[in-house]
Amino acid sequence: MKCKEHYLTILLSMPSPPHKGSTVTITVETLADMLFCTTRNVKLIMRKLVEEGLVAWTAGVGRGNPSQMTILRELDEVIDEYFRELLAKGRMKEAIELMAHKAMPQATRERLRVLLDNQFGFQVEETPSSRLDVLRVTRGRKLATLDPAFVFSATEAYFLEQIFDTLLVFDPTKKRFLPSIAHAWESNTEGSQWTFYLRKAVRFHHGRVLTAKDVQYSLERIRTVQSISRWQYEDIERIEVESDTIITFHLRQPNRFFLHYMSSVTMSILPHDVVFDERAIIGTGPFRMTENSEQVLVVEAFDDYFGHRALLDRVESWYMPERARDERQYMLPFADDAHAEQTDQDAYFEYREQGCRYLIFNFKKSGVLHQLKFRQAMRIVYDRLALIRDLKGTRHLPADSFLPEKSSQALFVEQSLEQARALLAESGYNGETLRLYYYDKRDENSDATWLQERCAAIGLSLSLHPLCITTFLDAGTVEDADMMLSGEVLESDVEWGMLRLFKDEGTAFFRFLNESQRELIDTHLHDFVHLQAEKERNDVFDRIEQLVREELWVLYGVHMKRTPSYHRSLNGVKLDSFGWIDFSKLWIKPAERMEH
Repeated sequence: MKCKEHYLTILLSMPSPPHKGSTVTITVETLADMLFCTTRNVKLIMRKLVEEGLVAWTAGVGRGNPSQMTILRELDEVIDEYFRELLAKGRMKEAIELMAHKAMPQATRERLRVLLDNQFGFQVEETPSSRLDVLRVTRGRKLATLDPAFVFSATEAYFLEQIFDTLLVFDPTKKRFLPSIAHAWESNTEGSQWTFYLRKAVRFHHGRVLTAKDVQYSLERIRTVQSISRWQYEDIERIEVESDTIITFHLRQPNRFFLHYMSSVTMSILPHDVVFDERAIIGTGPFRMTENSEQVLVVEAFDDYFGHRALLDRVESWYMPERARDERQYMLPFADDAHAEQTDQDAYFEYREQGCRYLIFNFKKSGVLHQLKFRQAMRIVYDRLALIRDLKGTRHLPADSFLPEKSSQALFVEQSLEQARALLAESGYNGETLRLYYYDKRDENSDATWLQERCAAIGLSLSLHPLCITTFLDAGTVEDADMMLSGEVLESDVEWGMLRLFKDEGTAFFRFLNESQRELIDTHLHDFVHLQAEKERNDVFDRIEQLVREELWVLYGVHMKRTPSYHRSLNGVKLDSFGWIDFSKLWIKPAERMEH
Protein backbone atom coordinates (compact mmCIF):
# COMPACT_ATOMS: atom_id res chain seq x y z
CA MET A 1 0.00 0.00 0.00
CA LYS A 2 2.85 2.39 0.77
CA CYS A 3 4.07 2.20 -2.83
CA LYS A 4 0.65 3.24 -4.11
CA GLU A 5 0.56 6.08 -1.60
CA HIS A 6 3.91 7.38 -2.88
CA TYR A 7 2.81 6.92 -6.49
CA LEU A 8 -0.37 8.94 -5.92
CA THR A 9 1.48 11.63 -3.99
CA ILE A 10 3.86 12.13 -6.92
CA LEU A 11 1.20 12.22 -9.63
CA LEU A 12 -1.24 14.42 -7.69
CA SER A 13 1.58 16.88 -6.96
CA MET A 14 2.10 17.55 -10.66
CA PRO A 15 0.32 20.48 -12.34
CA SER A 16 -1.31 18.05 -14.79
CA PRO A 17 -1.18 14.36 -13.78
CA PRO A 18 0.35 12.32 -16.64
CA HIS A 19 -1.41 9.38 -18.26
CA LYS A 20 -0.22 5.80 -18.68
CA GLY A 21 2.68 5.62 -21.15
CA SER A 22 3.77 9.23 -20.60
CA THR A 23 7.40 9.94 -19.76
CA VAL A 24 8.15 12.76 -17.35
CA THR A 25 11.47 14.52 -16.93
CA ILE A 26 12.00 15.19 -13.24
CA THR A 27 14.84 15.64 -10.73
CA VAL A 28 15.39 13.65 -7.56
CA GLU A 29 15.31 16.95 -5.65
CA THR A 30 11.82 17.73 -6.97
CA LEU A 31 10.62 14.27 -5.95
CA ALA A 32 12.13 14.78 -2.48
CA ASP A 33 10.02 17.95 -2.11
CA MET A 34 6.87 16.11 -3.25
CA LEU A 35 7.43 13.19 -0.87
CA PHE A 36 8.80 15.23 2.05
CA CYS A 37 11.88 13.04 2.34
CA THR A 38 15.60 13.03 1.58
CA THR A 39 17.05 12.41 -1.88
CA ARG A 40 18.48 9.14 -0.57
CA ASN A 41 14.99 7.95 0.38
CA VAL A 42 13.68 9.01 -3.04
CA LYS A 43 16.01 6.52 -4.70
CA LEU A 44 14.73 3.75 -2.41
CA ILE A 45 11.12 4.71 -3.11
CA MET A 46 11.63 4.79 -6.88
CA ARG A 47 13.20 1.35 -6.75
CA LYS A 48 10.07 0.04 -4.98
CA LEU A 49 7.77 1.72 -7.52
CA VAL A 50 9.65 0.02 -10.31
CA GLU A 51 9.41 -3.38 -8.55
CA GLU A 52 5.63 -2.89 -8.15
CA GLY A 53 5.23 -2.14 -11.86
CA LEU A 54 4.01 1.40 -11.29
CA VAL A 55 6.77 3.27 -13.16
CA ALA A 56 9.84 2.73 -15.32
CA TRP A 57 12.79 4.78 -14.08
CA THR A 58 15.99 5.98 -15.75
CA ALA A 59 18.12 7.86 -13.25
CA GLY A 60 19.95 10.99 -14.36
CA VAL A 61 23.73 10.86 -14.37
CA GLY A 62 25.38 13.31 -11.99
CA ARG A 63 24.03 15.46 -9.18
CA GLY A 64 21.08 17.66 -10.18
CA ASN A 65 20.62 16.11 -13.61
CA PRO A 66 17.02 15.16 -14.43
CA SER A 67 15.77 11.59 -14.57
CA GLN A 68 13.14 10.00 -16.77
CA MET A 69 10.00 8.48 -15.20
CA THR A 70 7.52 6.58 -17.37
CA ILE A 71 3.98 6.08 -16.03
CA LEU A 72 2.90 2.43 -16.29
CA ARG A 73 -0.57 2.57 -14.67
CA GLU A 74 -3.43 5.05 -15.01
CA LEU A 75 -3.94 7.40 -12.07
CA ASP A 76 -7.67 6.59 -11.70
CA GLU A 77 -6.99 2.86 -11.59
CA VAL A 78 -4.48 3.16 -8.75
CA ILE A 79 -6.65 5.65 -6.87
CA ASP A 80 -9.58 3.22 -6.92
CA GLU A 81 -7.43 0.31 -5.75
CA TYR A 82 -5.76 2.28 -2.97
CA PHE A 83 -9.08 3.82 -1.83
CA ARG A 84 -10.73 0.40 -1.59
CA GLU A 85 -7.75 -0.97 0.35
CA LEU A 86 -7.98 1.90 2.83
CA LEU A 87 -11.69 1.26 3.36
CA ALA A 88 -11.15 -2.48 3.74
CA LYS A 89 -8.61 -1.82 6.50
CA GLY A 90 -10.91 0.67 8.26
CA ARG A 91 -8.59 3.61 7.54
CA MET A 92 -11.47 6.02 7.03
CA LYS A 93 -9.51 9.18 7.82
CA GLU A 94 -6.93 8.52 5.13
CA ALA A 95 -9.66 7.60 2.63
CA ILE A 96 -11.50 10.85 3.29
CA GLU A 97 -8.28 12.87 3.06
CA LEU A 98 -7.47 11.22 -0.29
CA MET A 99 -10.95 11.96 -1.63
CA ALA A 100 -10.62 15.60 -0.53
CA HIS A 101 -7.17 16.08 -2.14
CA LYS A 102 -7.17 19.44 -3.92
CA ALA A 103 -5.78 17.88 -7.12
CA MET A 104 -8.30 15.02 -7.23
CA PRO A 105 -10.23 15.10 -10.54
CA GLN A 106 -13.89 15.89 -9.86
CA ALA A 107 -15.21 12.84 -11.68
CA THR A 108 -12.90 10.61 -9.65
CA ARG A 109 -13.94 12.34 -6.43
CA GLU A 110 -17.62 11.63 -7.17
CA ARG A 111 -16.85 7.98 -7.85
CA LEU A 112 -14.94 7.70 -4.56
CA ARG A 113 -17.80 9.37 -2.72
CA VAL A 114 -20.17 6.60 -3.83
CA LEU A 115 -17.71 4.02 -2.47
CA LEU A 116 -17.38 5.98 0.76
CA ASP A 117 -21.14 6.31 1.18
CA ASN A 118 -21.38 2.54 1.48
CA GLN A 119 -19.17 2.74 4.58
CA PHE A 120 -21.76 4.85 6.43
CA GLY A 121 -24.95 3.84 8.15
CA PHE A 122 -24.87 0.54 10.04
CA GLN A 123 -21.94 -1.79 9.52
CA VAL A 124 -21.04 -5.19 10.85
CA GLU A 125 -17.34 -5.81 11.48
CA GLU A 126 -16.54 -9.50 11.72
CA THR A 127 -13.40 -10.86 13.36
CA PRO A 128 -12.48 -14.49 14.08
CA SER A 129 -13.59 -14.04 17.69
CA SER A 130 -16.32 -11.39 17.61
CA ARG A 131 -18.93 -9.44 15.71
CA LEU A 132 -19.14 -5.64 16.17
CA ASP A 133 -22.22 -3.57 15.31
CA VAL A 134 -21.05 -0.13 14.21
CA LEU A 135 -22.97 3.01 13.29
CA ARG A 136 -21.27 5.70 11.21
CA VAL A 137 -23.07 9.02 10.82
CA THR A 138 -22.01 12.28 9.24
CA ARG A 139 -22.40 15.86 10.37
CA GLY A 140 -22.13 19.04 8.37
CA ARG A 141 -20.22 21.14 10.86
CA LYS A 142 -17.37 20.94 13.33
CA LEU A 143 -18.29 20.25 16.92
CA ALA A 144 -18.39 23.15 19.33
CA THR A 145 -17.31 22.60 22.92
CA LEU A 146 -17.97 19.25 24.57
CA ASP A 147 -17.39 20.67 28.03
CA PRO A 148 -20.63 20.24 30.04
CA ALA A 149 -19.96 23.58 31.70
CA PHE A 150 -20.06 25.40 28.37
CA VAL A 151 -22.22 23.28 26.05
CA PHE A 152 -24.82 25.43 24.28
CA SER A 153 -25.97 23.51 21.20
CA ALA A 154 -28.18 20.48 20.68
CA THR A 155 -25.76 18.12 18.89
CA GLU A 156 -23.04 18.55 21.49
CA ALA A 157 -25.53 18.17 24.35
CA TYR A 158 -26.76 14.92 22.80
CA PHE A 159 -23.29 13.39 22.61
CA LEU A 160 -22.55 14.42 26.18
CA GLU A 161 -25.69 12.59 27.30
CA GLN A 162 -24.24 9.42 25.76
CA ILE A 163 -20.89 9.85 27.57
CA PHE A 164 -22.03 11.20 30.95
CA ASP A 165 -24.76 10.60 33.50
CA THR A 166 -26.51 13.01 35.83
CA LEU A 167 -27.91 12.34 39.29
CA LEU A 168 -31.39 11.84 37.86
CA VAL A 169 -33.22 12.17 34.54
CA PHE A 170 -36.44 13.88 33.55
CA ASP A 171 -39.24 11.83 31.99
CA PRO A 172 -41.06 14.26 29.65
CA THR A 173 -44.00 11.91 29.07
CA LYS A 174 -45.03 11.62 32.70
CA LYS A 175 -43.25 14.83 33.78
CA ARG A 176 -41.42 13.19 36.62
CA PHE A 177 -37.84 12.47 37.62
CA LEU A 178 -36.29 9.01 37.38
CA PRO A 179 -33.23 7.60 39.15
CA SER A 180 -29.85 7.62 37.45
CA ILE A 181 -26.64 7.94 39.46
CA ALA A 182 -28.84 8.76 42.44
CA HIS A 183 -31.27 5.95 43.26
CA ALA A 184 -33.24 8.11 45.71
CA TRP A 185 -33.51 11.71 46.92
CA GLU A 186 -35.43 13.84 49.39
CA SER A 187 -35.80 17.43 50.56
CA ASN A 188 -36.93 19.23 53.68
CA THR A 189 -40.43 20.71 53.78
CA GLU A 190 -39.54 24.10 52.30
CA GLY A 191 -37.19 22.73 49.61
CA SER A 192 -34.04 24.42 50.85
CA GLN A 193 -32.11 21.22 51.59
CA TRP A 194 -31.78 18.34 49.12
CA THR A 195 -30.17 14.98 49.81
CA PHE A 196 -29.21 12.45 47.13
CA TYR A 197 -28.43 8.76 47.74
CA LEU A 198 -25.96 7.44 45.16
CA ARG A 199 -25.82 4.00 43.61
CA LYS A 200 -22.92 1.81 44.63
CA ALA A 201 -20.37 0.45 42.14
CA VAL A 202 -21.02 3.07 39.41
CA ARG A 203 -17.75 3.12 37.48
CA PHE A 204 -16.11 5.83 35.45
CA HIS A 205 -14.68 4.90 32.07
CA HIS A 206 -11.16 4.85 33.57
CA GLY A 207 -12.25 2.20 36.08
CA ARG A 208 -12.65 4.03 39.40
CA VAL A 209 -15.90 3.83 41.36
CA LEU A 210 -17.89 7.08 41.56
CA THR A 211 -18.38 8.65 44.99
CA ALA A 212 -20.09 11.73 46.40
CA LYS A 213 -16.74 13.53 46.14
CA ASP A 214 -17.08 13.42 42.34
CA VAL A 215 -20.55 14.99 42.55
CA GLN A 216 -19.18 17.75 44.76
CA TYR A 217 -16.25 18.31 42.40
CA SER A 218 -18.52 18.51 39.33
CA LEU A 219 -20.65 21.20 40.97
CA GLU A 220 -17.70 23.21 42.25
CA ARG A 221 -16.01 23.04 38.85
CA ILE A 222 -19.04 24.76 37.28
CA ARG A 223 -18.33 27.73 39.54
CA THR A 224 -14.54 27.61 39.18
CA VAL A 225 -14.52 27.68 35.37
CA GLN A 226 -17.29 30.33 35.25
CA SER A 227 -19.73 28.12 33.39
CA ILE A 228 -22.30 29.81 31.14
CA SER A 229 -24.90 27.91 33.21
CA ARG A 230 -23.57 28.68 36.70
CA TRP A 231 -26.75 30.67 37.50
CA GLN A 232 -28.48 27.35 38.22
CA TYR A 233 -26.28 26.70 41.23
CA GLU A 234 -25.81 30.16 42.72
CA ASP A 235 -28.29 29.39 45.51
CA ILE A 236 -26.16 26.54 46.85
CA GLU A 237 -24.69 27.77 50.13
CA ARG A 238 -22.70 24.66 51.00
CA ILE A 239 -22.31 21.00 50.03
CA GLU A 240 -22.16 18.31 52.68
CA VAL A 241 -20.57 14.99 51.74
CA GLU A 242 -21.95 12.65 54.40
CA SER A 243 -20.42 9.47 52.96
CA ASP A 244 -19.31 7.99 49.65
CA THR A 245 -22.96 7.52 48.70
CA ILE A 246 -24.78 10.41 50.42
CA ILE A 247 -24.52 14.09 49.50
CA THR A 248 -26.63 17.03 50.68
CA PHE A 249 -27.01 20.48 49.12
CA HIS A 250 -27.90 23.33 51.49
CA LEU A 251 -29.54 26.26 49.66
CA ARG A 252 -29.82 29.92 50.61
CA GLN A 253 -33.53 29.88 49.80
CA PRO A 254 -36.20 27.31 48.93
CA ASN A 255 -36.00 26.00 45.37
CA ARG A 256 -38.81 23.78 44.08
CA PHE A 257 -37.10 23.62 40.68
CA PHE A 258 -33.82 22.22 42.00
CA LEU A 259 -34.28 18.71 40.57
CA HIS A 260 -34.48 20.18 37.07
CA TYR A 261 -31.05 21.74 37.59
CA MET A 262 -29.54 18.49 38.83
CA SER A 263 -30.80 16.59 35.79
CA SER A 264 -29.43 19.06 33.24
CA VAL A 265 -26.47 18.18 31.03
CA THR A 266 -24.51 20.94 32.78
CA MET A 267 -24.50 18.80 35.93
CA SER A 268 -22.90 15.79 34.23
CA ILE A 269 -20.74 14.00 36.78
CA LEU A 270 -16.99 14.16 36.12
CA PRO A 271 -14.19 12.33 37.98
CA HIS A 272 -12.43 14.52 40.53
CA ASP A 273 -9.05 12.84 39.94
CA VAL A 274 -8.74 13.57 36.19
CA VAL A 275 -8.16 16.98 34.61
CA PHE A 276 -10.94 17.57 32.08
CA ASP A 277 -9.78 17.18 28.48
CA GLU A 278 -12.23 17.43 25.55
CA ARG A 279 -10.04 15.07 23.53
CA ALA A 280 -10.23 12.35 26.20
CA ILE A 281 -13.48 12.80 28.13
CA ILE A 282 -14.20 10.42 31.00
CA GLY A 283 -17.72 9.90 32.26
CA THR A 284 -19.92 7.05 33.47
CA GLY A 285 -22.33 6.88 30.50
CA PRO A 286 -23.24 3.99 28.19
CA PHE A 287 -20.52 5.03 25.73
CA ARG A 288 -16.89 5.94 26.37
CA MET A 289 -14.93 8.28 24.13
CA THR A 290 -12.08 6.64 22.26
CA GLU A 291 -11.28 9.43 19.79
CA ASN A 292 -12.18 13.08 19.36
CA SER A 293 -10.41 14.88 16.53
CA GLU A 294 -11.48 17.62 14.17
CA GLN A 295 -12.57 14.95 11.69
CA VAL A 296 -14.25 12.28 13.81
CA LEU A 297 -15.78 11.59 17.21
CA VAL A 298 -15.73 7.91 18.17
CA VAL A 299 -17.48 6.38 21.17
CA GLU A 300 -17.60 2.71 22.13
CA ALA A 301 -19.98 0.79 24.37
CA PHE A 302 -18.88 0.81 28.02
CA ASP A 303 -19.05 -2.80 29.18
CA ASP A 304 -19.18 -1.84 32.88
CA TYR A 305 -22.08 0.60 32.53
CA PHE A 306 -24.31 0.47 35.60
CA GLY A 307 -27.43 0.47 33.44
CA HIS A 308 -28.05 -1.72 30.40
CA ARG A 309 -25.02 -2.09 28.15
CA ALA A 310 -25.45 -0.36 24.79
CA LEU A 311 -26.49 -2.75 22.03
CA LEU A 312 -24.32 -0.98 19.47
CA ASP A 313 -20.60 -1.54 19.93
CA ARG A 314 -19.28 1.64 18.36
CA VAL A 315 -20.60 4.94 16.99
CA GLU A 316 -18.55 7.22 14.73
CA SER A 317 -19.60 10.78 13.89
CA TRP A 318 -17.65 12.10 10.89
CA TYR A 319 -17.30 15.75 9.93
CA MET A 320 -18.10 15.75 6.21
CA PRO A 321 -19.76 19.02 5.18
CA GLU A 322 -20.01 17.98 1.54
CA ARG A 323 -22.15 15.01 2.57
CA ALA A 324 -24.40 16.87 5.02
CA ARG A 325 -28.17 16.64 4.60
CA ASP A 326 -31.15 18.49 5.97
CA GLU A 327 -32.42 15.35 7.70
CA ARG A 328 -30.58 12.68 9.66
CA GLN A 329 -30.62 9.22 8.14
CA TYR A 330 -29.91 5.94 9.90
CA MET A 331 -29.48 3.49 7.06
CA LEU A 332 -27.78 0.21 6.39
CA PRO A 333 -24.93 -0.11 3.88
CA PHE A 334 -26.00 0.54 0.27
CA ALA A 335 -29.22 2.16 1.54
CA ASP A 336 -27.56 5.43 2.45
CA ASP A 337 -26.43 6.75 -0.92
CA ALA A 338 -27.09 10.45 -1.26
CA HIS A 339 -28.75 9.86 -4.62
CA ALA A 340 -30.54 6.59 -3.81
CA GLU A 341 -34.26 6.24 -4.26
CA GLN A 342 -36.30 5.72 -1.10
CA THR A 343 -37.59 2.17 -0.75
CA ASP A 344 -40.23 0.33 1.22
CA GLN A 345 -37.44 -0.63 3.61
CA ASP A 346 -37.25 3.00 4.78
CA ALA A 347 -39.27 4.26 7.74
CA TYR A 348 -39.71 7.82 8.93
CA PHE A 349 -40.28 9.86 12.02
CA GLU A 350 -42.10 13.14 11.66
CA TYR A 351 -41.80 15.53 14.55
CA ARG A 352 -41.99 19.24 15.23
CA GLU A 353 -39.09 20.73 17.12
CA GLN A 354 -39.76 22.43 20.44
CA GLY A 355 -38.28 25.89 19.96
CA CYS A 356 -38.10 28.09 16.87
CA ARG A 357 -35.97 30.14 14.52
CA TYR A 358 -35.88 33.85 15.25
CA LEU A 359 -34.22 37.19 14.48
CA ILE A 360 -32.70 39.09 17.39
CA PHE A 361 -31.21 42.59 17.60
CA ASN A 362 -27.94 43.40 19.33
CA PHE A 363 -29.09 45.83 21.99
CA LYS A 364 -25.55 46.11 23.34
CA LYS A 365 -24.70 48.26 20.31
CA SER A 366 -25.92 51.78 19.74
CA GLY A 367 -27.81 52.60 16.57
CA VAL A 368 -31.11 52.54 14.78
CA LEU A 369 -32.09 49.10 16.06
CA HIS A 370 -33.02 50.76 19.37
CA GLN A 371 -35.85 52.56 17.56
CA LEU A 372 -39.17 50.74 17.82
CA LYS A 373 -40.21 51.82 14.33
CA PHE A 374 -37.09 50.19 12.90
CA ARG A 375 -37.94 46.93 14.63
CA GLN A 376 -41.54 47.25 13.42
CA ALA A 377 -40.22 47.59 9.87
CA MET A 378 -38.05 44.49 10.36
CA ARG A 379 -41.07 42.61 11.73
CA ILE A 380 -42.80 43.16 8.37
CA VAL A 381 -39.67 42.31 6.37
CA TYR A 382 -39.06 39.13 8.37
CA ASP A 383 -42.55 37.90 7.63
CA ARG A 384 -43.21 34.38 8.83
CA LEU A 385 -45.85 33.49 6.25
CA ALA A 386 -43.70 34.78 3.38
CA LEU A 387 -40.67 32.90 4.70
CA ILE A 388 -42.55 29.59 4.68
CA ARG A 389 -44.17 30.29 1.30
CA ASP A 390 -40.96 31.35 -0.43
CA LEU A 391 -38.44 28.88 1.01
CA LYS A 392 -40.63 25.94 2.06
CA GLY A 393 -38.43 22.97 3.05
CA THR A 394 -38.66 22.04 6.72
CA ARG A 395 -40.12 25.43 7.71
CA HIS A 396 -43.43 24.26 9.04
CA LEU A 397 -45.36 26.70 11.22
CA PRO A 398 -45.16 30.49 11.72
CA ALA A 399 -43.93 31.23 15.23
CA ASP A 400 -45.38 33.61 17.79
CA SER A 401 -43.70 31.87 20.72
CA PHE A 402 -40.79 29.56 21.33
CA LEU A 403 -43.41 26.84 21.86
CA PRO A 404 -45.27 25.55 18.77
CA GLU A 405 -48.44 24.71 20.70
CA LYS A 406 -48.79 28.38 21.61
CA SER A 407 -47.92 29.59 18.11
CA SER A 408 -50.68 27.40 16.68
CA GLN A 409 -53.22 29.57 18.51
CA ALA A 410 -51.97 32.86 17.02
CA LEU A 411 -53.39 34.74 14.02
CA PHE A 412 -50.90 35.85 11.35
CA VAL A 413 -51.48 38.56 8.73
CA GLU A 414 -48.92 39.34 6.03
CA GLN A 415 -48.21 43.06 5.58
CA SER A 416 -46.78 44.82 2.53
CA LEU A 417 -43.17 45.88 2.15
CA GLU A 418 -44.43 49.39 1.42
CA GLN A 419 -45.56 49.59 5.03
CA ALA A 420 -42.09 48.50 6.10
CA ARG A 421 -40.51 51.15 3.84
CA ALA A 422 -42.62 53.86 5.51
CA LEU A 423 -41.69 52.72 9.01
CA LEU A 424 -38.00 52.57 8.03
CA ALA A 425 -38.17 56.18 6.83
CA GLU A 426 -39.60 57.25 10.21
CA SER A 427 -37.04 55.26 12.22
CA GLY A 428 -34.04 57.50 11.56
CA TYR A 429 -32.25 54.98 9.36
CA ASN A 430 -29.64 56.85 7.25
CA GLY A 431 -28.55 54.22 4.76
CA GLU A 432 -25.82 52.61 6.88
CA THR A 433 -25.03 48.96 6.23
CA LEU A 434 -26.10 46.69 9.07
CA ARG A 435 -24.37 43.39 9.78
CA LEU A 436 -26.44 40.19 9.95
CA TYR A 437 -24.83 37.15 11.58
CA TYR A 438 -26.12 33.59 11.18
CA TYR A 439 -24.80 30.05 11.47
CA ASP A 440 -23.12 28.83 8.30
CA LYS A 441 -25.60 26.05 7.48
CA ARG A 442 -27.74 25.42 4.41
CA ASP A 443 -31.12 26.50 5.82
CA GLU A 444 -29.65 29.51 7.62
CA ASN A 445 -27.85 30.63 4.44
CA SER A 446 -31.15 30.51 2.56
CA ASP A 447 -32.94 32.48 5.29
CA ALA A 448 -30.20 35.11 5.40
CA THR A 449 -30.14 35.64 1.63
CA TRP A 450 -33.94 35.85 1.56
CA LEU A 451 -33.90 38.45 4.34
CA GLN A 452 -31.15 40.46 2.63
CA GLU A 453 -33.19 40.64 -0.59
CA ARG A 454 -36.32 41.78 1.25
CA CYS A 455 -34.32 44.41 3.16
CA ALA A 456 -32.93 45.71 -0.13
CA ALA A 457 -36.50 46.03 -1.45
CA ILE A 458 -37.26 48.66 1.22
CA GLY A 459 -33.89 50.42 0.94
CA LEU A 460 -32.12 48.80 3.88
CA SER A 461 -28.54 47.67 3.31
CA LEU A 462 -27.70 44.38 5.00
CA SER A 463 -24.35 42.58 4.83
CA LEU A 464 -24.22 38.84 5.52
CA HIS A 465 -21.73 37.25 7.89
CA PRO A 466 -21.88 33.44 8.20
CA LEU A 467 -20.67 32.31 11.59
CA CYS A 468 -19.02 29.06 12.61
CA ILE A 469 -20.77 27.69 15.70
CA THR A 470 -17.40 27.02 17.33
CA THR A 471 -16.77 30.79 17.57
CA PHE A 472 -20.20 31.84 18.83
CA LEU A 473 -19.05 32.37 22.42
CA ASP A 474 -16.24 34.69 21.29
CA ALA A 475 -16.68 38.27 22.50
CA GLY A 476 -16.30 39.64 18.97
CA THR A 477 -19.61 38.13 17.90
CA VAL A 478 -21.58 40.43 20.18
CA GLU A 479 -19.38 43.42 19.41
CA ASP A 480 -19.73 43.22 15.62
CA ALA A 481 -23.24 41.95 14.87
CA ASP A 482 -26.26 44.26 14.53
CA MET A 483 -28.68 41.37 14.18
CA MET A 484 -28.53 37.60 14.23
CA LEU A 485 -30.67 34.85 12.78
CA SER A 486 -30.62 32.14 15.39
CA GLY A 487 -32.71 29.30 16.73
CA GLU A 488 -33.36 27.31 19.86
CA VAL A 489 -34.21 23.64 20.15
CA LEU A 490 -35.58 23.06 23.62
CA GLU A 491 -34.76 20.02 25.71
CA SER A 492 -37.29 17.33 26.60
CA ASP A 493 -37.54 19.13 29.94
CA VAL A 494 -39.25 22.09 28.26
CA GLU A 495 -39.60 24.17 31.42
CA TRP A 496 -35.89 23.93 32.10
CA GLY A 497 -35.23 24.63 28.40
CA MET A 498 -37.26 27.84 28.53
CA LEU A 499 -35.51 28.96 31.70
CA ARG A 500 -32.12 28.18 30.17
CA LEU A 501 -33.09 30.20 27.09
CA PHE A 502 -33.61 33.31 29.24
CA LYS A 503 -30.71 32.79 31.66
CA ASP A 504 -27.89 30.89 29.96
CA GLU A 505 -24.96 32.97 28.72
CA GLY A 506 -24.66 30.62 25.74
CA THR A 507 -27.95 31.63 24.08
CA ALA A 508 -28.26 34.40 21.51
CA PHE A 509 -31.26 35.63 23.49
CA PHE A 510 -29.07 36.28 26.53
CA ARG A 511 -25.99 37.52 24.68
CA PHE A 512 -27.76 40.15 22.58
CA LEU A 513 -29.95 41.75 25.25
CA ASN A 514 -28.50 44.59 27.30
CA GLU A 515 -28.25 44.69 31.06
CA SER A 516 -31.49 46.60 31.66
CA GLN A 517 -33.46 44.19 29.48
CA ARG A 518 -32.04 41.18 31.32
CA GLU A 519 -32.82 42.80 34.67
CA LEU A 520 -36.43 43.23 33.59
CA ILE A 521 -36.64 39.55 32.67
CA ASP A 522 -35.02 38.61 35.99
CA THR A 523 -37.73 40.60 37.77
CA HIS A 524 -40.34 38.34 36.18
CA LEU A 525 -38.29 35.26 37.15
CA HIS A 526 -37.64 36.40 40.73
CA ASP A 527 -40.06 33.96 42.40
CA PHE A 528 -39.98 31.29 39.68
CA VAL A 529 -38.14 28.60 41.66
CA HIS A 530 -40.55 29.03 44.61
CA LEU A 531 -43.61 28.12 42.54
CA GLN A 532 -44.83 24.56 42.94
CA ALA A 533 -47.49 24.46 40.21
CA GLU A 534 -46.42 24.03 36.59
CA LYS A 535 -49.22 26.35 35.45
CA GLU A 536 -47.88 29.16 37.66
CA ARG A 537 -44.41 28.73 36.18
CA ASN A 538 -45.80 28.69 32.64
CA ASP A 539 -47.66 31.94 33.39
CA VAL A 540 -44.26 33.50 34.14
CA PHE A 541 -42.95 32.37 30.75
CA ASP A 542 -46.07 33.76 29.07
CA ARG A 543 -45.49 37.19 30.63
CA ILE A 544 -41.87 37.24 29.49
CA GLU A 545 -42.81 36.22 25.95
CA GLN A 546 -45.53 38.88 25.87
CA LEU A 547 -42.93 41.50 26.85
CA VAL A 548 -40.55 40.27 24.15
CA ARG A 549 -43.37 40.23 21.59
CA GLU A 550 -44.65 43.75 22.36
CA GLU A 551 -41.20 45.36 22.45
CA LEU A 552 -39.99 43.35 19.45
CA TRP A 553 -36.76 42.40 21.18
CA VAL A 554 -36.99 39.15 19.28
CA LEU A 555 -38.83 38.55 16.01
CA TYR A 556 -40.21 35.04 16.06
CA GLY A 557 -39.68 33.19 12.79
CA VAL A 558 -40.75 29.63 12.14
CA HIS A 559 -41.02 26.25 13.81
CA MET A 560 -39.25 23.43 12.01
CA LYS A 561 -40.63 19.99 11.15
CA ARG A 562 -38.15 17.15 10.72
CA THR A 563 -38.51 13.76 9.05
CA PRO A 564 -35.43 11.67 9.84
CA SER A 565 -35.44 8.26 8.16
CA TYR A 566 -34.11 4.87 9.19
CA HIS A 567 -34.01 1.33 7.86
CA ARG A 568 -36.84 -0.93 9.03
CA SER A 569 -34.45 -3.58 10.27
CA LEU A 570 -33.38 -1.18 13.04
CA ASN A 571 -34.99 -1.81 16.39
CA GLY A 572 -35.13 0.28 19.57
CA VAL A 573 -35.65 3.45 17.51
CA LYS A 574 -36.79 6.40 19.61
CA LEU A 575 -36.10 10.10 19.08
CA ASP A 576 -35.04 12.53 21.78
CA SER A 577 -36.04 16.21 21.80
CA PHE A 578 -33.02 17.10 19.66
CA GLY A 579 -34.10 14.70 16.90
CA TRP A 580 -31.39 12.15 17.63
CA ILE A 581 -31.97 8.43 18.05
CA ASP A 582 -30.72 7.05 21.37
CA PHE A 583 -27.69 5.08 20.18
CA SER A 584 -27.58 2.96 23.33
CA LYS A 585 -30.96 1.36 22.53
CA LEU A 586 -30.43 0.62 18.82
CA TRP A 587 -29.91 -2.87 17.46
CA ILE A 588 -30.04 -4.47 14.02
CA LYS A 589 -32.30 -7.38 13.15
CA PRO A 590 -30.61 -9.67 10.60
CA ALA A 591 -32.15 -9.51 7.13
CA GLU A 592 -33.20 -13.18 7.23
CA ARG A 593 -35.27 -12.46 10.36
CA MET A 594 -37.12 -9.43 8.94
CA GLU A 595 -40.34 -11.33 8.23
CA HIS A 596 -40.46 -13.14 11.55
